[in-house]
Amino acid sequence: MQDLDPHTETLWDAFRRKHVKATPEEWVRQDALRRVILDAGYPPASVAVERAIQVNGMLRRFDIAIFFEGKLWMLIECKADHIPLNDSVSDQWMRYNLSTRAPWGAITNGREWQIFQADGPKSVPMLPPFGTFVL
Repeated sequence: MQDLDPHTETLWDAFRRKHVKATPEEWVRQDALRRVILDAGYPPASVAVERAIQVNGMLRRFDIAIFFEGKLWMLIECKADHIPLNDSVSDQWMRYNLSTRAPWGAITNGREWQIFQADGPKSVPMLPPFGTFVL
């Protein structure tokens, strides 16, 4: 039951197969992982968590990446629940995506989600069906 206790210092991350520090952002990341797997039905084998990418010559870590047929399909940036999903958060996602070129993106603070096509003008109301490129 420790893994479900909001007062514990660590959480079990099934993707990284280890206990991780229970930060506010980690709670959001674990909730987002649950949503993409259980609610949206994305295959667990398509999900990568906290891997390094090169952004403007510097190593950065994305929160969640979803792959389809071996190519990056969606990049998800997670923020702690007290951080608003503002232009700064969107800009961070866009900087990361300059290198990765994922067709789909999402940002979340656990309370709110913004899901969008990388080249689209606005967000969509729900996670797209796995592997789709246009809604």
